[in-house]
Amino acid sequence: MKLYSPGIILSVILLYSCHPIDKKPNNPNELAYHADDAEAGPLSAALTLSADMSSGKLTSKVKLSNTGPDPVEIQEIAVATNRGLRSLPENGSGSFSLRPGSDSTVSLKFQPVNDLKFYQVTGLQGSLKPAYNVLISYNITGNNSFATLALKSQSDKGSYLNYTRKYNKPVTGYSFNTKTGFNENEKKYLGVLRLGDQPGFVYLSEQEIAVSGLNFRLNSYYRQDTLHAELSVLNHAGFPVKFIPGAFDIAENESKGHAGNKIISVEKASGSQQDPYVMEKGDRLLIHFKKYLQIKRPESETLLVHLRTAFVLNGPKNLFNQDVQLLPFGDQQQE
Repeated sequence: MKLYSPGIILSVILLYSCHPIDKKPNNPNELAYHADDAEAGPLSAALTLSADMSSGKLTSKVKLSNTGPDPVEIQEIAVATNRGLRSLPENGSGSFSLRPGSDSTVSLKFQPVNDLKFYQVTGLQGSLKPAYNVLISYNITGNNSFATLALKSQSDKGSYLNYTRKYNKPVTGYSFNTKTGFNENEKKYLGVLRLGDQPGFVYLSEQEIAVSGLNFRLNSYYRQDTLHAELSVLNHAGFPVKFIPGAFDIAENESKGHAGNKIISVEKASGSQQDPYVMEKGDRLLIHFKKYLQIKRPESETLLVHLRTAFVLNGPKNLFNQDVQLLPFGDQQQE
């Protein structure tokens, strides 16, 4: 297998070792990555990197050696895709000081975001990449100039192909349809409600709804006959809002209504826990939604988020005047 050498980052010339790390996986659920050792000035590095195929987590061991006369300050260790999408470790930043003539091995775990748009729509990180760069940002004590040492890693083509065959399943994400006249209709409705002295503010984007100080953000996707969604609600308004779980749903269309078995759990992320369904100013609610649903053509069929009677003001009055349509983002393979 051909091994790829690291590139040049921030004008640092990297000198390569003749001894690549070639770690063979002991676990059939593990995908191993192979990397050359690298040197830049007084800093040398060796990398062992592997991925858990089912969870998508990366586990790295980086051995760093300081061969120079001055301490080397390791500022950050990150992992990046070949397109430059960076992720920081789950267990700290990896920052520490390396004394002259010493070495240290750092073990870090990453849950990398592999596709930014896919993550924004679905909340999923996307499938593992066949290659990653481990980036080590550092400076020499007394020198304010920072540099980055890059360790390039590559998986075996056959092993990566086996991973994609086993774990990559079709996924369809969903975004709000912004061309249904929702903003205009909801603004007129808020004018009738008269929630405050100021005119009602409404803005609908592909993943978010803002209504008079209430911010809603939706992540949703369909995979293997199951629809998953998470709706985050943050109340910046000067009035309370109550969530009605039984009225909330995501369905194929209005005619089919609330068909299907849905599971809803509510998490009060901030605010009073006395009533988990009531949001005062500053409260944040996380609504977890799961529903078994057979969609024949998920890549082309629209869905409907039932919001109209799910969020209630004092009165009682509905916050929303209509439900919101979802458009499929695309039939994805989590990549």
